[in-house]
Amino acid sequence: MEIREAEAAIEAILFAVGDSVELEKIAKAIEQDSETTKKIIYHMMERYREEDRGIQIMELEDSYQLCTKKELYEYLIRVAKQPRQ
Repeated sequence: MEIREAEAAIEAILFAVGDSVELEKIAKAIEQDSETTKKIIYHMMERYREEDRGIQIMELEDSYQLCTKKELYEYLIRVAKQPRQ
């Protein structure tokens, strides 16, 4: 699996699960060892920061979660306050 494909798979996993996912589970899903998977995730985290993306990957002990940057919460609140149609 190429790096871009692994990154896309990790992003899809973290987005779809919507909660933290253990490193071992991610590694198994992309058929890589834990150390390689961690390097790929760290690279993704750095790229998201450099590109000033609206999302980030958070490390929680030995798990990772895709979430909104806290600086952008106000936009989420605006959407949440809008009445449903």
